[in-house]
Amino acid sequence: MVRPPREFREAAWDYVCVRVLDMKGVDLDLYRFDYDLTFAAVLMNPDGTIYHHYGGRDTGDPAGMLAMRSFAQLLKDGMETHAEYMKNPKPPAASSKRPIESLAPMARRMKAAKQECIHCHTVNDVEREVAQADGSWTADRIWKWPSPAQIGMSLDPEDQVRVTEVVPGSPLDRAGVKKEDRLIRLGGRSVRSFSDVQRVLEETPNHAGSLLIEFEHMTRAEKAMIPIEEGWKTGTPLTLSWRPSMWGLRPNPGFGGPMLTGEEKAKLGLPRSDFAIRIQYLITWGDHPEDGRNALKAGFKKDDVVLSVAGKKDFQTTQHFQAWFRLTQKPGTDAEFEVLREGKVQNIRMKVIP
Repeated sequence: MVRPPREFREAAWDYVCVRVLDMKGVDLDLYRFDYDLTFAAVLMNPDGTIYHHYGGRDTGDPAGMLAMRSFAQLLKDGMETHAEYMKNPKPPAASSKRPIESLAPMARRMKAAKQECIHCHTVNDVEREVAQADGSWTADRIWKWPSPAQIGMSLDPEDQVRVTEVVPGSPLDRAGVKKEDRLIRLGGRSVRSFSDVQRVLEETPNHAGSLLIEFEHMTRAEKAMIPIEEGWKTGTPLTLSWRPSMWGLRPNPGFGGPMLTGEEKAKLGLPRSDFAIRIQYLITWGDHPEDGRNALKAGFKKDDVVLSVAGKKDFQTTQHFQAWFRLTQKPGTDAEFEVLREGKVQNIRMKVIP
């Protein structure tokens, strides 16, 4: 096990550190964070007030926004936030203590499978199922904890209040924020990390409006309003593709498998840069075995190599393909696939089912 650097150990000294490995029993009304992450940290007061979050990622490296330096700095900033809060503490309302196992879909799963450990990303799946059952589910709830990139912002992994890029023409650009500016507050909330920014964006409606930003420009504190448009949270299949909770969305192609390597594609006579996945399994089990049966009925077989769907073949990963199918294909329509089987290319038409 790697020993954390001294700077981090010293920064963490004033905290009671708790590592959560199982979501069973965790109060979902109190501990809110991006449940799809492989690592997330929450800095909070014992009264339930959350000071800051740490974690976050994009479609690339899962650890791309994790750095010991920025985490240590957040812990130091957290003590300043704590000191300021304790001057006038305002504890949140008492929680209803809503653990995931109290939600009907999870209770059914646990009873059926005698599930011992509950993963963080399962929370998103179960809360979606609850919302779908009570009629409150809307498509824009897919876009959890939006990346700062959704408003045109990139941040330094090592110094997460430093703006490293502002996309020309983006909401952030129109607000007048520049590269090398430093974040102070967003939406009235102190932000000290990439995930802090995400928290504010998560709590901001997906409608047209504006968002107050306070930042430091050339040592001078400034304020501006970020203009945001209707549906601003909506991402792309690629931005959704890394999230484990993506797999629970439907419609589902009913099969899956790995991308072929460049060498494997070359042996099949395929360009190394082309999209190609080998069907490793057909989903004839679980909550929706009808998806796999539908794929079998259409003519798919294990070891088929999928080359394109609807003429599209620029998927970057197998998860990208899966996310694209879920976001773009409509139940009741036909999906046209190009498949390589035993050296011959053939077309398969499959009815998309809900």
